[in-house]
Amino acid sequence: MTRILATLLLAWAVLPAVARAQGGGGAVPAARPAVGLATVTLAARSIGSRRGDPPERRAHAALLVRLDGRSDGFIVQGGKEAVPGWLPGRARVVGYVIPCQDPSKEFTRASGAYWGEDGVRELPTREIATFVERGLTEALVRAIVESLDEEFRSRDYRLEGGPSSNSFVSRFLERLGREVPAVGDVDLPGWGWRP
Repeated sequence: MTRILATLLLAWAVLPAVARAQGGGGAVPAARPAVGLATVTLAARSIGSRRGDPPERRAHAALLVRLDGRSDGFIVQGGKEAVPGWLPGRARVVGYVIPCQDPSKEFTRASGAYWGEDGVRELPTREIATFVERGLTEALVRAIVESLDEEFRSRDYRLEGGPSSNSFVSRFLERLGREVPAVGDVDLPGWGWRP
């Protein structure tokens, strides 16, 4: 009887390992998303304010991109760049692909968010929508940003009416074949702008 019990206990202990090896029951670690799938999160945070004032209601949008189920990724966002030439104060929209260990955390760290001052300010971030994109790679992200830079090259940056950094993000989503999502009560100047 003791021998039968010992055999049964050993067989019972081995069953979960056999089941895991065959893809059945047992405690199995969560599977990573398939290669070639990217998670793209539309996020927004305040454009900042003067030191001592509360953050502005108007917001700045970005896409937080993670490839193949990894925790690191990129922040894709637009910004303002001075246009060289004889007309002072002229600026245009440009795009950025910023590699980082944690896109969600890094997007909260806003450079220049105390207006007129250097340095970083942490601002609350709101995630508006998340998409899964098949076939999105770093090379494709960079190619879309380059094509949008070309589209915006001859246009002056305008925060309120567009094109603005928010216009850049909405145009990026359109290049992915996505409709520009509604943003609810988030104030994104230039959102949905089209040439």
